[in-house]
Amino acid sequence: MTRRRWRITLLASLATLAAIFPITSLFTNTGWLSEAVLVVALVAGLGLAVRGLTRSRLLVVAVQVVVTAYVILARWTGDSFWLALPTPTTVEAANSLGLQALDTIQRYSAPAPLNDGVTFCLIVAIAAVAIAVDAMAATWRSPAAAGLPLLTAYLITAANGQSALALRFFVVPVVLWLVMLHTTARAQFGRWGTASANEQSQIDEAAHDRDALRSFTAGALKLGAVGIVAALLVPAITPHFPPRYLTEGLGRSGDGGGEGSVGFNDTLDLARSLNNQNQSPVLTYTTTAFTRAPLRVLATSYYSRGQWLVVGQGGNRPDNPSPLPPASQRRDYVLTVTDNTLAAPRIAAPYPVVAVAMEGTPWTIDPVTRDVRVGKSVADYRVTYADLSPSPPELRQSGAPDSPDITEDDLSIPDRSRDLVQRWSDDVTRGADNALDRAIAIQTHLRDTARYTYTLDLGQQPRDAEGRLLEPIQAFYQTRRGYCVQFATAMIMMARAQGIPARMAIGFLPGVASGDGHYIVRASDAHAWPELYFQGYGWLRFEPTPGSRSGTPPPYAVLGPGGAPTGGGRDVDTGSASGGATSSRRTLDLPAAEGPAPQQPSLVGSIASVFTPRNLVTALAVLVGLLAAFVMPITAWWLRLRRRRAAVTQQDLIEAEWQDLTSHLGDLGLTAPDGVTLRQLRHRYVTDGHLDDENASAMSRVTATLEKSRYDRPERTSPQEAIRLHHDIQSIRRQVGRT
Repeated sequence: MTRRRWRITLLASLATLAAIFPITSLFTNTGWLSEAVLVVALVAGLGLAVRGLTRSRLLVVAVQVVVTAYVILARWTGDSFWLALPTPTTVEAANSLGLQALDTIQRYSAPAPLNDGVTFCLIVAIAAVAIAVDAMAATWRSPAAAGLPLLTAYLITAANGQSALALRFFVVPVVLWLVMLHTTARAQFGRWGTASANEQSQIDEAAHDRDALRSFTAGALKLGAVGIVAALLVPAITPHFPPRYLTEGLGRSGDGGGEGSVGFNDTLDLARSLNNQNQSPVLTYTTTAFTRAPLRVLATSYYSRGQWLVVGQGGNRPDNPSPLPPASQRRDYVLTVTDNTLAAPRIAAPYPVVAVAMEGTPWTIDPVTRDVRVGKSVADYRVTYADLSPSPPELRQSGAPDSPDITEDDLSIPDRSRDLVQRWSDDVTRGADNALDRAIAIQTHLRDTARYTYTLDLGQQPRDAEGRLLEPIQAFYQTRRGYCVQFATAMIMMARAQGIPARMAIGFLPGVASGDGHYIVRASDAHAWPELYFQGYGWLRFEPTPGSRSGTPPPYAVLGPGGAPTGGGRDVDTGSASGGATSSRRTLDLPAAEGPAPQQPSLVGSIASVFTPRNLVTALAVLVGLLAAFVMPITAWWLRLRRRRAAVTQQDLIEAEWQDLTSHLGDLGLTAPDGVTLRQLRHRYVTDGHLDDENASAMSRVTATLEKSRYDRPERTSPQEAIRLHHDIQSIRRQVGRT
């Protein structure tokens, strides 16, 4: 083992740690960092040890992968081992950790909380980066290619952080990477200086090598300096795009006590909790109204694959919002907001907004949803909004909905759940003869705590008989458990099944009083509710979530057909799967096939759950990444194989083998000077390549076979000589590579 290989291994480890260190800004604490240091050290130690025992590069990487994977699994899933060996339960435990990490990054923006799942996935990713960097820099001696995984680790943080990364996070790994390049290249060029006095070349090779080394060093330093300057200037002159959340979902920043902005992106995943325990204030407001309404941030009608999405503004959309009911049918109030931290382009305001006042900030209003969008974040603003309080008799006589505000999505139901939703809603609204009574019947049904449980713990997501995950609406119908998103989605779909246009609204509950006439809205007040359309009055809010935290429904939705108030209103149950329905719960008269009982998935179902489209795409992406990382050595191997297969005679095969050897040695700095004989070239390779006695003899046999092939009669070159030449060349390549 040479000193240079030790040096490159150490530099690769330090560069890996420097590249992953910025990830600390994505999470609330750095408990994972010590684990990462140990894993990187393990990878480096394995690489050093195995490279000293074998010449096989693939074997080195294989040992690193297997041993590192075993250590990681033993650390986090060791309880599932049997006789110190992983079991199928180990895979399930690792999968559970992965799902826990996925739930965390879908629920939070940076800095997100740290848990076992996140730590496990971080360590796995860091181990992969460390193995890739060590393999490219030390095993394959291609430190330039090691920049790819280092860049990937850096970009993970750069793409998900709330702000631009500090300069040191970029400079340190770049400097270490450049030192790796310089160390490897200097060692390769340094071998040129071992010139032999016996060579008859007219070129002063020692002086030439020194000049080449100085030229290379100067050029490399200039190129590196230009690259660093460009990397610093380009971000400075390029507009900084708003940070994205770690994945889709309702993004929040802070850990409950930190400052920062809170943002909504354009996806609300029905399978993930909207709940957030972050107590950071989002905004403070005062209002001229006697009662406080929820503050809406956005509304959407498009539901696909368990997600509510804000889609592009295409199709036949009106240019301006539809007129609100006349002043005689509404009351206008003013809400004044201060200390707003909601990220642009959203602001929170009761619906519907009549007017907006925010000095120096451009804003627009969506003509269909009446969402207010701002060009930049604003700390203070004032909105005038309308309180629509139609009476139940007026709504019962409102007529069929007909408005440009209604789109096809407002009546769309997922095909997979259509039959279930239709039977469900028909049973719930039986006997109601108008849209309002049907809407109230649905709301009353969902707010019935004898039937449904409000809980933040959804438990294990149920599967069908084939092992497939149920569509979220089917899962809610079966488990009768959920939070605001599940209840709002159920009401929206059931209302659509009854011909009532409905959509999802997302925002905040009214908050709590601060004692001086102000109200404080916190990130934990995030909420979702349905809006249903009634002709002449527009979109009206309903409240199907059965929790005291969500409040009571609006006045027009409180009285049922018989004049009695709707049910609901209880403390939030954050318990586990034990809570929920009592023995008095009434079950709807629906086919049992629409709500299958939980069962263990079959073997075929388990296999199918593994080979999902997402997993296959992920595996394909990893495969493409590996191929891209090793494209140069794979291409070189393929070209050598092609040249050997193209050889017709033994002489052609020997020339192809010699060409491969000289090309390889030339890549390492041992070029063939012009005007030298074959024997002089042999002497250069033996001397400058530092070949031992065994490989020096092999080089003599190679050149002797080559001379015989070139100058003797063709039939006198036997296949056995060509085979021996091939083995000799492989031995020479391995030794030169090690030195």
